[in-house]
Amino acid sequence: MPSLYFAINKIDKMKKIIVAIDALTYNENGLEYAIAIAKRSGGMILGVFLHDLSYIYAELPDVFVLVPTQYTNIVDRQKKDADKLELNMKLFNDRCNSENIKHKAHIHEGTDILDFLINESLFADILILDEHMSFTHIDAHRVPGFIIDVLEDAHCPVLVVPVKFYPVENIFLCYDGTRSSIHAIKMFSYLFPEWNSKTTTLVSFNEKASDHLTHSENIKDLLHQHFTNLKIDIEHAQRSGDGAFTYFKEREENALIVMGAYGRSAFSRLLKKSMANTLIRDVRVPIFISHE
Repeated sequence: MPSLYFAINKIDKMKKIIVAIDALTYNENGLEYAIAIAKRSGGMILGVFLHDLSYIYAELPDVFVLVPTQYTNIVDRQKKDADKLELNMKLFNDRCNSENIKHKAHIHEGTDILDFLINESLFADILILDEHMSFTHIDAHRVPGFIIDVLEDAHCPVLVVPVKFYPVENIFLCYDGTRSSIHAIKMFSYLFPEWNSKTTTLVSFNEKASDHLTHSENIKDLLHQHFTNLKIDIEHAQRSGDGAFTYFKEREENALIVMGAYGRSAFSRLLKKSMANTLIRDVRVPIFISHE
């Protein structure tokens, strides 16, 4: 019986982890976080290589008047793209093999890369994105539109990771009493039971100078079943809004932030969306975002 119990427990921890990779601009930091997760919990990494072909149509004002020079340029670029993709696939496979991690690679070429990735997320436990992933020119001071769209529509939790890999030692659970924040915390605890002993802080940003924690007894009862090293930090009005940036910036070393619903259309969530954008852009930590 004990051996059967152990086997079931081991299976429960395994995950299907999707890493979204720009087929032409390979960045290994997302893969490093996926490997760290897979090494602790088992499971499989699916590298989804996205090759955006929009540039072809942008360069074809009218296919019927395409001149030979334009055609040659496009063929040459496609050949260079194919060479880059082949190299990046090799880097991905070699890195996973070096850690003896089960993995697959999937290439998707087209102008519908966003829709494809959203659909793939339906069949995953978690999706990992590089914070700079974009297939268009981006403003360095803004979160890429591609990231925003994925966060709003993904069918699984998303982990947005910074440009450099840092081991996670300190976990911050953002809590405001809403269903979305509670749901995100539960999803995180279900996905990462092996992290339950890490230093974990439930942080609430109160708009008024109050130490009241919404649904205090209920949330504490829930969290104590999942986290063995739990602290509670209630920040007052001077820390709300942009103050959340200062709070996390001071604590970003080896940290991970858990947040609730990112997008959706409700006006009441605009502030949460704005705060998430600020943290993704300016705080060098992975951010776990989930919505119902």
